[in-house]
Amino acid sequence: MKTIEIDDELYQYIASKTEHIGESASTILRRLLAVDMKSETGVVVSQPLDSSALITLVNSDDFLSEKKLVNRFLSILSTLYLCNQSLFSVAAASLHGSKRRYLAKDEQTLLRSGNNTKPKQIPSTPYMVITNSNTARKIYIIELLMRNMQISEQIIDLVKKQFIAK
Repeated sequence: MKTIEIDDELYQYIASKTEHIGESASTILRRLLAVDMKSETGVVVSQPLDSSALITLVNSDDFLSEKKLVNRFLSILSTLYLCNQSLFSVAAASLHGSKRRYLAKDEQTLLRSGNNTKPKQIPSTPYMVITNSNTARKIYIIELLMRNMQISEQIIDLVKKQFIAK
């Protein structure tokens, strides 16, 4: 991560474009500039995220019959990663609380941010996530990650509803 200096007027403009609490300046700028990542040829414009795998997951009988919310949580995170690894990586880097990291590529980073984080590997990803948080915090993590990945509000609402469905 690099540090840049910007004038107060530009900072206020970027801050005014915040869509939700905890959104990083990098995420805001990526959204405003509609950029995903740099390639050898320059800036690549973001493509809409294909959320069909996520919709299929949360509507599946296997997902809905899963009793453990932590398993549902890990399934959603894994599917988000598989939908778009680069957007997930950018979103994961900016996802943290005031004292705690929620996602990291190593267990030690998560253990340093709390005594009892219970890190677990997110299946099919290089990421680990804290799992000792309550249901509201898990929903917050999923929601913030999806927003930072520019997933539509309709899909975010569906995922949240299905996540806690009994």
